[in-house]
Amino acid sequence: MRKRRIIVRKRSRWTADEWEREWGFAMTRIESVPALVEQQPIFQDCLTVVDGAFVGGNRLRFELGLSALIDFCTDIVSTGGCEQWWD
Repeated sequence: MRKRRIIVRKRSRWTADEWEREWGFAMTRIESVPALVEQQPIFQDCLTVVDGAFVGGNRLRFELGLSALIDFCTDIVSTGGCEQWWD
């Protein structure tokens, strides 16, 4: 059996500008969110993850939370639950 090489990448850190840009992107989904969406437990969980990751400086966790937030919002709109509220 052939051994696979494992590549370990050094954790990269975002600059303040990168954090600001990504937080701004997250806010496009959070601001003006319809009450129907805001009350959903998944939306609240995504906010908790994104906020905690932002405060803790955890880039990977922030990206995962933001990805889940984007997917959830897109799914709600595509199923006809509400109109798109972001640009």
